[in-house]
Amino acid sequence: MKQVIHFLLVPDSGASRRLRRLIAEQAACSDVLIGTWQELLTQAENAYLIPKQDNSWDEIFQNALNSLPDAFWAKSIEVSPQETSGTVQEALTSLLSASDIKDGVPDEKLLKLAQRSRKHIHDLLELHATIGQLPPELAVIDSLLNTPVDYSIRQLQVYTCPESMLLTKWQMALIDKLNHDSGKTPNVQLQALLDSLFEIKPVTTSTSLNKLQKDLFLPTTDKVALDESLQWIGVRDHLEEAEIAAGMVQQLLLKDKTLQPSDIGILLPQSFEYSLALENTFNKAGLVTSGLTLDRWQKDLGREAVFHFLHCRKRPAPAMALAVCLSSPLMPWTREQGGKLAQTLMDGNYALKPPAGASKNTRKMLDLLRSGDEKPDTLIFALMSFLALLDGGDDWGHDFSAHIDQAKITVEKLIGMLESMSDIHWTSLRRVATPKNISTSATPDFNQEGVTIWREGYEPWREVRTLFVLGFASGHYPQALGVSPVFAADDLNNIRQHLNLPMATPADELKLRRDCFKRQLGLVTDSVTFLIPRRSSTGESISPSETLVFMHQLIDQPENTEAGDLIQELDSEVGRQRIRDLAITAETQASPPREIVSDDLNFDRDLLTLRLDAEGNPKPESPSGLETLMVSRLAWLLSRIKAEPLGWEPERPDVLILGTVAHEVFENLFKAGEAVPTQNVIDAQVGPILDEAISQNAPFLRAAQWQVERRHLHTSIAKAAQAWRTMLESLNAEVLATEEYLHGKLNGVGIHGQVDVILTLSDGRMLVIDYKRSSSKGRRERMQKGYDSQASLYRTMLQSGGPKDKENKSLIENIANAESTGIVYYMMNDQTALSESLLLESGSIPGWDIVKGDVASGAIALIEHYLAEIQQGQVTLNRAGDAVFLENTAKVKPYALENSPLISLFTRSDDSKSTKELT
Repeated sequence: MKQVIHFLLVPDSGASRRLRRLIAEQAACSDVLIGTWQELLTQAENAYLIPKQDNSWDEIFQNALNSLPDAFWAKSIEVSPQETSGTVQEALTSLLSASDIKDGVPDEKLLKLAQRSRKHIHDLLELHATIGQLPPELAVIDSLLNTPVDYSIRQLQVYTCPESMLLTKWQMALIDKLNHDSGKTPNVQLQALLDSLFEIKPVTTSTSLNKLQKDLFLPTTDKVALDESLQWIGVRDHLEEAEIAAGMVQQLLLKDKTLQPSDIGILLPQSFEYSLALENTFNKAGLVTSGLTLDRWQKDLGREAVFHFLHCRKRPAPAMALAVCLSSPLMPWTREQGGKLAQTLMDGNYALKPPAGASKNTRKMLDLLRSGDEKPDTLIFALMSFLALLDGGDDWGHDFSAHIDQAKITVEKLIGMLESMSDIHWTSLRRVATPKNISTSATPDFNQEGVTIWREGYEPWREVRTLFVLGFASGHYPQALGVSPVFAADDLNNIRQHLNLPMATPADELKLRRDCFKRQLGLVTDSVTFLIPRRSSTGESISPSETLVFMHQLIDQPENTEAGDLIQELDSEVGRQRIRDLAITAETQASPPREIVSDDLNFDRDLLTLRLDAEGNPKPESPSGLETLMVSRLAWLLSRIKAEPLGWEPERPDVLILGTVAHEVFENLFKAGEAVPTQNVIDAQVGPILDEAISQNAPFLRAAQWQVERRHLHTSIAKAAQAWRTMLESLNAEVLATEEYLHGKLNGVGIHGQVDVILTLSDGRMLVIDYKRSSSKGRRERMQKGYDSQASLYRTMLQSGGPKDKENKSLIENIANAESTGIVYYMMNDQTALSESLLLESGSIPGWDIVKGDVASGAIALIEHYLAEIQQGQVTLNRAGDAVFLENTAKVKPYALENSPLISLFTRSDDSKSTKELT
């Protein structure tokens, strides 16, 4: 005779724990199991020796989902593939679960439905036919239904309570089969105990709490006076809720010596932030909890690395994806090396050069991240190589073997998909590799002594005398229903009516959740306190739970009062006086916040010596660094000590990147010692040179989404190059040097920089050219005001030092023999040349403008003044009026003021020693 297990089906672990206690209190018994649906399914599989299902469902489902271009989900899956896939799979499972097990959904009745519902069901049925198999859980049920009882090694008698959970047609069919196969008459006592668990029977009498326990959510006109069994408290947020609850628990335990911590219950929303706040607060208060679930999710580092590696292998690779790979703990380098590689990349250097002393594996991994794939076979090899190189740096102090195992599983799935592909389907691959958080599988500590913790939507597991309901806010108690984008409530009602498919409706689910909440209230004997947060964790205003309106209807209140009048506000003195058992701290003298004092800094040392060369001398300053000094001394100092924020953001064609690309194109078009290219040559060469410049400096621009920007860049550079060619021919100029490194002195301080172009004219004059990819208006105004320094500093370098490359004798000789040196800005966007040098030839050149006067006197004066201060160790902070003066008077864009939030934080409000005053 086979063993018969009496299985009592419950909705969750809370009900299971309480029912086990009830049964144990009755008498000892054997062959009784209590569990959820999944536990019942596992027991049935084991009893009937059902072989494990293969795990190919996800892949088959995704392929079928993508193979139906006219289905209602076709557009959504392009935008949000993961969410759409989950929604469609849920709808398909729900539809099949409600259908006839043998005959499925009756097609002839579909015409009775509205067009939207008909379309959705038709597409889901077509999807099911394309898949050719059942979803995993239904496949198990189907196997069980078709397995004869003779194959079982034991049998199951299942006990259910319809009020406790919504069972589908397939689930009920399985339960009926199991009960039929057992051949036993149900145990009446076990059924009675199970039913009693879900009866809503108030344990209090003649209190306002008793009224809620009996009549909440029911139509009634009877009202009761509010007494000490109920109170509602409005607090700031979830953190204050935890603090208030802890204080009130302490007060109750002090006041009533018969009260045990286990007699006090805390009902929490399904929220990690509430569990964490409660754990931290109760630990500090010395309060032990029982049943607190705090699952600290971990990042899935293995899948994350594979997911971003796939992005890296499709060229051009996004910088953010490369940076994530470089900084991953699974890489074959140290944490410090990974951080430096990632930051170098995000700073715009895409070379991925190995660090000094790099290992063989480091070089192999960087090679993998530099290259890409166009065929499945090369990607398979790359994935295998990538997996083999993952090891996790030793300096992280963690064991990453489980994450590497997860990466291995993911790579094996990807290789299996790639082996059947003729072309790489990147979207499908990324969907399989999408990282998910990993549960730590933390087990709650259930003990006899601790404060009882219940969870919203879960059955209570033991009776309490006093309950605190936290998070009694909109969308909770009961938890708000999700809205299905596939089947609305009206759709489900029509399906039930016309197709006779018992699909659960939102009304069914809402009733289930409301009943669960009433059962939670029903296990409280003395009092309930509802805590209502007024703000979310992000500071947004939130409303009380919608259930407060139903509660208000049961409480006898003066006329014209609203549900919100039940709430006593913690911020109100009157409210605090009315709140019972509130822990009040002793009054303390409020202290004002510390005043931030912004005094100029003095380090009593030469700050230029913060950077020294190999000989121990201060490194030279660059024109851009000196302009930063002119705008903000603090910004200059932060850059010198490398204390600027290191932010990461997705690539975009900003001014700096586009300028770098344009400069490189001009450098390769107008080369030193070569004739000025003709119009035809420029037209032919701009495209290839631009492509190479983009590959080296902004590979993301090669992606399809930047096609418009790329085309516009090509047009603007070509137009600017043709205009510049015309100017060079009109001047009869020769390109003497391009991108030449110069050095020199400014008041004894070393300066250096890389000049864009040095031109020589036929009469021996020399011009220093600085390309700018912008329009001429702002630069012209700046030169007219005398606050332009960059090109003038290059001229100073030529006059006080010269080229760094002392081997270039011809260039040095030309510089030495030059009759004069002028400066020119060539503004690419409007093809204008701005010069302070009057040239006879320039009068007949279109777009050549002369700016009269000293274009750099104001800027150089400020730079020299601040250099002298820096050498004395003084750092003059910015004044409130500096930005206005620089932008409106000097016509200098004060970008350096935005380099760090510290600059504005320590800007002084007075105008003493301001930039304006110095001028």
